[in-house]
Amino acid sequence: MKRRKSFLFISAFTLAAGSFIAGCAHPERDAAAYRHILNSNALPATNQLPDGPLTLTQAMALANRNNEQLGKSGEDYAQALINKSRAVSNFLPTVSFQPSYAIADRPPGSYNSLPLAPTDAATFRTNGKAMTTLQAPVEGNMNLFRGFGDVANLQQAKELISQRKYLLLDLQATVLLDVSQIYYQILSSEQSVVVLKSSVQLQEARLEDVTNQFRNGLATRLAVAQSRADLDAARVQLIAAQGDVVNGRAMLAYLIGVHEVPNVLRDDSQEIRSPLFAEVIYEQIALKCRQDYLATHHEVLAAKQNVNVAIAEYYPQVTINVEGFLYRQFYNQASKWDALLQLYLPIFSAGQIEADVRAAWSRLREAALDESNVRRAALRDVQQSYENYVTAINRVRELRDEVAAAQDAYEQSRQAFANQLAINLDVLTAQDQLLSSQLQLSSATFDQTVYYLDLVRSTGRLVADVPFLQPNTRTSSNSLTAAY
Repeated sequence: MKRRKSFLFISAFTLAAGSFIAGCAHPERDAAAYRHILNSNALPATNQLPDGPLTLTQAMALANRNNEQLGKSGEDYAQALINKSRAVSNFLPTVSFQPSYAIADRPPGSYNSLPLAPTDAATFRTNGKAMTTLQAPVEGNMNLFRGFGDVANLQQAKELISQRKYLLLDLQATVLLDVSQIYYQILSSEQSVVVLKSSVQLQEARLEDVTNQFRNGLATRLAVAQSRADLDAARVQLIAAQGDVVNGRAMLAYLIGVHEVPNVLRDDSQEIRSPLFAEVIYEQIALKCRQDYLATHHEVLAAKQNVNVAIAEYYPQVTINVEGFLYRQFYNQASKWDALLQLYLPIFSAGQIEADVRAAWSRLREAALDESNVRRAALRDVQQSYENYVTAINRVRELRDEVAAAQDAYEQSRQAFANQLAINLDVLTAQDQLLSSQLQLSSATFDQTVYYLDLVRSTGRLVADVPFLQPNTRTSSNSLTAAY
């Protein structure tokens, strides 16, 4: 008998330990599920800064792997997968091992074995002045019918998985766009620093020239003061541009998940040349591919299933419970197994079920309003980003002409200086104008790239239409045409 008891307790401990190990053996699978979604692009697998220059692609890859907001959104997706597994478990039976050991005071005049009560199937064994009993039942419970509420709950879990997936992809596109914007902002600020340093040198030369003229009686004190003010203004602009570089690098470090970014930035994305379609085409693509809009659509579908879950509370519920005893004292006085079939039919619930149904309908209407709002916001984003992109294209075209004219003026000033028809200040002025025009063109080119990325982001196809993010070699125009 003692061996049998020891075997039962060892079996129970082994079963419990096996269940614990099975549940904790692979906790990284949930993280791998959303990492697979985030890594479905051409970004390199890296989680640290390179030794050399930092390219835009590498910065995006670091943000894709290190950004905490993406990780939190990924965990939301993993929890949706877990909720689906929980919904599936409602269709499966549950089995539990519940051994029990009871001890009680022995009543006066009792014999060696005595039931605790006439209706109690457990028999006690006397042990001195106490009575003990040991039972080792295995219980199984299964839901047979719950008004189709479990089916609706499972469908709701599936819709929530799709919603969380689209929200994850939407956040990924937002983070990648933020990285590109701050990256080009830093490049623009660094070029501004170069131009402003040249401007400071020019203003210093002008101040020196005006000062010499003032000493010779060829300029007024007002002209000297004005030149000094222009020099101070140029220095203030230079300090502000240098501060923008420092702040921009701090923000970039925050986005990509590193402490600081001391690397030289080198833009590896070639100038994006994409055919410009009509605005209505981008709007139609957004309604098909925009991730946040698709997420709200699946949220509406999940809310519909939630209504079915609430309505299912009106239906009857049928469950079955089976209990078998691996060990029981005095089998001759107790059954070895029993089964219980239960039917539950709500007759009066004091309005609780009605309140659940009304609340479910309210959440459905709220989800529909969210979908409508996101749809209008998506169309607005497309309109704004499209207009910004068109404006940037026209601005780049005009600035190229301005740079060509400034380049010609600079060459003429150099020739005039070589022929002693101009002074060095004229050359510095032309050079400053050329550098300023080149800076404006460079900034406008960066803006054009950012506005294009913003445009494809507003359509929900940032990864699909940007060449250096695509998981294959298809072109941007082909992928847009395919989406349309």
